Parts: sequence; C-alpha cells; structure tokens
Amino acid sequence: MLLDVFTERGIYHKVKGRWRRVIFAHCSYDNPMANGLAILLGVIMLFAAMHFVHYYDYNYYHYYNYYS
Repeated sequence: MLLDVFTERGIYHKVKGRWRRVIFAHCSYDNPMANGLAILLGVIMLFAAMHFVHYYDYNYYHYYNYYS
C-alpha cells in the first residue's frame, strides 16, 4: 500500500460514507525513485519495529522475573 500511494491511481479510504483517493505523487509503477523511496521507508519501519519490540520484550521479561 505504501508504494501505491506514490502511483497515479493512489489508494482509496472512506470518509463520511464516501470513498476518497489519496495520492502523494503521480509516478508510474516502474519509477526507480518512487520504488527506492518505498524500499527505504519499508526498511526504516522494519528496524523501528524491531527496536520497539526488543525494548518491550526486555522490560516485560525483567519485570516478571524480578517479582516471581
């Protein structure tokens, strides 16, 4: 879906019962700049998710081991 926002057709979401189109840029599907940007954003989101999950698991593990 992230890459579809950068294409000509965009993505649709429902607002007050009507479908609205969201478009960030009018790029074709084979545009290397749009694809590179989407890949970069995907990698950044992956590393951010891994960081926050590690932080949550670490605190959860130590909290319950401390009190057991």
